[in-house]
Amino acid sequence: MLIKKYKIIIVLLLISGLYFVSSGILKNESVVTVGVAEFAMIIDGPPINFSFDIGQSLYEILLDAQNDKKLKFSGKNYPALGFFVTDIESLHSGDDKNLIYYINGQEANVGVSAYFPQNGDVVEWKLK
Repeated sequence: MLIKKYKIIIVLLLISGLYFVSSGILKNESVVTVGVAEFAMIIDGPPINFSFDIGQSLYEILLDAQNDKKLKFSGKNYPALGFFVTDIESLHSGDDKNLIYYINGQEANVGVSAYFPQNGDVVEWKLK
């Protein structure tokens, strides 16, 4: 009888643990702040300030700006890596040069769909 109670307790603990993991309660996730933030983007000229909802990817911000006719861009999606911009405003990939973006002076290592700007970031586009 005692062994049966322990088995029931263990099963209940396993089920509740699976629930907490699947719901994100036990995952190692950072706390997401809700609100609006700003970052600056440099595209072959002076910085342009963009407001965005915290948690938006750079790709989503670019899409919003394009839909609002604030800028034009195009690119290609790579399933394992994300969306990479090939053209933005006056900058165009080609002639053995690629369009690369930098975050606070550091070359980005992910596509724009996998980068989530932080308040105060500076995103700069360069042909390299």
